[in-house]
Amino acid sequence: MTNRGGSPWADLPEEILEAIGSRIDHPINVLNFRSVCSSWRSAVRTPDFHHPIPPIEVRLPYPGDVDGVLVPSTLCFVEFHPPPIPNGDSTFAVAGGDDAPRGGGGWLIKVEETSRGKLQLLNPISNLKIRYSPIQLSLLDFRPVQLTTSFRLRFQVGCPTFEINKVLPFPPSAASAVTVIAIFHEGRIGYWRNGDEHWTLLDGRSFDYDDVIIHRGQYYVTDRLGKLSLIDSSLRFDESYPSPRGGGQKNLVESGGDLYLVDRYLSGRRRNWKDVDDAITNSFHPIRFLVGTRRGRKWNPRAVDFKVYKLDEEIGEWVEVKSLGDDGRVFVLTTECCFSAPAAQIAGGKKDCIYYSDDDDYVARNMMRTESIRVFQLGDGSIEEVKTLPRESNVFLPPGFRMEF
Repeated sequence: MTNRGGSPWADLPEEILEAIGSRIDHPINVLNFRSVCSSWRSAVRTPDFHHPIPPIEVRLPYPGDVDGVLVPSTLCFVEFHPPPIPNGDSTFAVAGGDDAPRGGGGWLIKVEETSRGKLQLLNPISNLKIRYSPIQLSLLDFRPVQLTTSFRLRFQVGCPTFEINKVLPFPPSAASAVTVIAIFHEGRIGYWRNGDEHWTLLDGRSFDYDDVIIHRGQYYVTDRLGKLSLIDSSLRFDESYPSPRGGGQKNLVESGGDLYLVDRYLSGRRRNWKDVDDAITNSFHPIRFLVGTRRGRKWNPRAVDFKVYKLDEEIGEWVEVKSLGDDGRVFVLTTECCFSAPAAQIAGGKKDCIYYSDDDDYVARNMMRTESIRVFQLGDGSIEEVKTLPRESNVFLPPGFRMEF
């Protein structure tokens, strides 16, 4: 940092830098540490992505009942500080071109580690791979800020799975996970333990669950009515909190140490577990039966309004809020993970916004580009397409970046 403003941090003794670096266990954070200045870069080795990452093998839910893998991803905000550096050992993706973004800014990105010495970049909402960038992404000038970690199940051949709405490792550390919890088939919640032949339902009577989250080391799940339940260490439901009811789709978000419920009001009926069962039993093409085609979408209601509640743990109730926090936050809702981010990191800096897509099911994700992403303003209740807001649109896919279907 001496060459960028003369900060004394650049002059820390090497043994202190080495001690700090040895305690950083996430490769992206190691790269971020190395990007500070030349003395920090020389004190810590580049993380090794060349060795194959052992996958966490799981059994996929019915109707597949086949082997799959649990894939962790890191959601980051990457700040742009042009001009790009043409080379450097902190580069994690390389491409050429003259249409690099000008000016400051940044973008939201999902990163998955590979065994080929690279980090695979994906769109944070669609999971489409980013195969081309017009600039060389050197961490000397593009610094990722880790926001959260998400997980997904896929077949061992690499294809995404069908009708897995949310998945989490149990316990929270994926490296030591021996159990996987998932919401699948539009409302069932179940788990799979290492060695099990089949999944076990946590609740065999209700199939209307919407979201599950880890909050302060504990697992919480909500259904379509907004009833919040705690899952204990023996994989049983413990205490529950009353429901705010209201809309037709619920998401859980942790922000600033608090737990929020985002209630989405819809224009029509959603798919449910009965529709999925009918598709699996009676259709040769269950995905097409459930989703339809581009011209004729089935069960594809649009969001028309949102309400947000914060859990008051002292009184055990949801309390409606009109702000996403005093420090200026936005929420991003995806199928695999819902998270908050500082509004200042989103182009435009508008706080109290909710970014989402109505097309967040398995097939629709593969049709998505930025035109599917919308933003709801909690203050005035307005909904806009992100594609009409150039600065916000660039956050999810900067100009010149290309995705692969």
